[in-house]
Amino acid sequence: MEEPVRCKKCGRVLKSPASIARGMGSTCAGTTFGAGKNFRIRTSRSSGKSYSATGSNGIQNTACYGDLSTNPVGKRQRFRGGKDERRKLFEQRMPFQCGVLARTHIPLIYVPLGEGGWKENHSGRIIPHEKLQAYLKRFSLI
Repeated sequence: MEEPVRCKKCGRVLKSPASIARGMGSTCAGTTFGAGKNFRIRTSRSSGKSYSATGSNGIQNTACYGDLSTNPVGKRQRFRGGKDERRKLFEQRMPFQCGVLARTHIPLIYVPLGEGGWKENHSGRIIPHEKLQAYLKRFSLI
């Protein structure tokens, strides 16, 4: 049988998942639920015990060993990747998606034509290559 998790400050048994994750009760932590304030702690489904992030020597362990490509990609990097991909497809004259129409949520795709123009998929409008390039550059899409 496991030993109950106790508050670090006063030693009372902790029952709430938020208190267990925090390592102390709401009273000792100084948090109260009231006046429209929300308090949220992410908890993992483990043994229910709270551990500190530092080792026995007080130096925090680093989590970056090996390949860094497994780390999640941020918004800015994801945007730059999409921008680079659109630029490559535009230069290679391949169909590419430029966004989504606001009301209908239809993807806005430009398809190349043989004579140097581009065709919009939703309206069928034909746009000259130079005009589309100026538009995409003005709004930082390529």
